[in-house]
Amino acid sequence: MIQKALVVTTSPDGARTATLDALDDLLRAGWRVLLASPMGGGGATDGFASLVVLERRSETEAETLLEQIEEEAEGDGAPDELLAPVLRQILGDDD
Repeated sequence: MIQKALVVTTSPDGARTATLDALDDLLRAGWRVLLASPMGGGGATDGFASLVVLERRSETEAETLLEQIEEEAEGDGAPDELLAPVLRQILGDDD
């Protein structure tokens, strides 16, 4: 797994910030939240902050996982129309 940490902030008036936009972009790119911890704010004039740790499978890990699933699925009689959406979701290609 590949991990990344971000300090995500909001402005005191609740407006979006560049760090929140960056978090949204990473989530859309397939990263998943592993841990989120509040880091203060609580009404302070500087807004709020949170430490967010993200993780994502490396391409090699995803391919290895896909191969394992395909091997397990062979011969079990699972119809392709059921198996294909699951494999696409695992690879992050669930369009």
